[in-house]
Amino acid sequence: MNYKMKYLFRHFFKQTAYFSAHNLTPLLIYTIGLVFLLVSMPLVDTGGVMEYLYTLVGLMASVWLFSMTVLNKNTAFYKDSVLKVSYIPLYMRILPTIVFQTFIFLMYVVLYSALTALVIDDWLIDIFTLLYYVLLGMLLIIPFTLMYLSVKMDRIGTVNIFVFIILVISVPVLYLPENISPWLQHLLSLNPFYYVINGLQANSVHISWNINRLPHDILFFAQIVLLYLWMFEYYSKMKFSIYHHLKKRPGE
Repeated sequence: MNYKMKYLFRHFFKQTAYFSAHNLTPLLIYTIGLVFLLVSMPLVDTGGVMEYLYTLVGLMASVWLFSMTVLNKNTAFYKDSVLKVSYIPLYMRILPTIVFQTFIFLMYVVLYSALTALVIDDWLIDIFTLLYYVLLGMLLIIPFTLMYLSVKMDRIGTVNIFVFIILVISVPVLYLPENISPWLQHLLSLNPFYYVINGLQANSVHISWNINRLPHDILFFAQIVLLYLWMFEYYSKMKFSIYHHLKKRPGE
C-alpha cells in the first residue's frame, strides 16, 4: 500500500474527529429522513410509500453531493488542516471526505430500500445501478469541490444555503419529472446533477439503468470530459489560490 492509499485509509477513519459536528450533519439529516419514512409507512398506501421514497432519495442525494463540497471547504479553514500537507496532492486530500460521506449515503439508501421492501414485499433497488450512479456522482463532484476550494467568499454560510436551494430546485426533489412540461424537463436534464440524482431516484423505485438511458449517458460523460479538461488546465492555479489564501490568514 503506497503512501497515498495509506493517507486515504487513515483519514477516512479520522472524519469523525475533524469538525465532527459538521462532518456528521449529513448523517443526522439521513437519520431524520429515515424517521419520517418509518412514520409515513402506516399512513399511506404502497404508491405513497414509493413516491415518498423517490423524493427522499432525491433530497438525500442532494445533501450527499452538497456536503462533500462544503465539508472540504470547511476543512480548508480548520487549524492544522490536511490541505496544508505538502507531500499529498490536492486532489487526494479531498478524497477522505468524499469517500466517507459516500459510504454513509450508500448505507442509508440501502436502509431506506430495505424498510420499503418490508411494506411492499419487494426489493426495489438494483445494487449495480446504485453503485454506477454513486460513482458518477463522485466523479462529478471532484471538479466542483476543487473550484469551491479555490474561491474566496465572504458570508460563506449564506452562500452555502443559496447554492443548496438552487441544487434542490434544479433536480426532481420538489416535483416529479412527468409533472413538468417536456421542454422544461429536457432543459433540466442538461444539468449533470439532474442526471445523477434522477438516476438514483429512479433506481430506488425499481427503474434501473437500461439502454434507453444511453443518450443521457453520452451527454453526461461529454460534460464530465469538459469539466476534467478544465480542471486539469487550472489545477495549478487552484493550488496557488488556496495556499496563497491560507498564507494570508492571520495567525497562520
